[in-house]
Amino acid sequence: MSKKTAKYLECCLYFTANSLARHINRMAEEAFAPVGLSPSYAYLMLLVNERPGLTQNQLSREMNLQPSTMTRFVDKLEVRGVLKREQEGKTTRIYPTKTGQRLEKDIIKALKTLYDRYCEELGEEFAVKITADIHRANALMAPE
Repeated sequence: MSKKTAKYLECCLYFTANSLARHINRMAEEAFAPVGLSPSYAYLMLLVNERPGLTQNQLSREMNLQPSTMTRFVDKLEVRGVLKREQEGKTTRIYPTKTGQRLEKDIIKALKTLYDRYCEELGEEFAVKITADIHRANALMAPE
């Protein structure tokens, strides 16, 4: 790789963040395969299990996803029977089903598998630090 190309690829937050995301996503897909949910769906289920009754807009904000994406996620998980919508006046709230609640142990196990895997690859100290740094960067860039 030329120095010029390296400058563009190695010194660009956009490229390096997306490249890292692809690596972590592959690990996450493998870790969550036994659960039968994609990592994004599993995180949504964690939120719904922990805080039943959130609205789709609240879930969208929590996960930094567009409302239309959240609608697709909720639609798919509702069809799978792991969550349900309940109408309260004009507000629709999202709740886990019993089946969805039972997934939590497997989701937590997958999270541990993923954590162990990236700590093995990166070293635990660095993995914890980079996670905290990325979280801080996300918080700084989040709209008010």
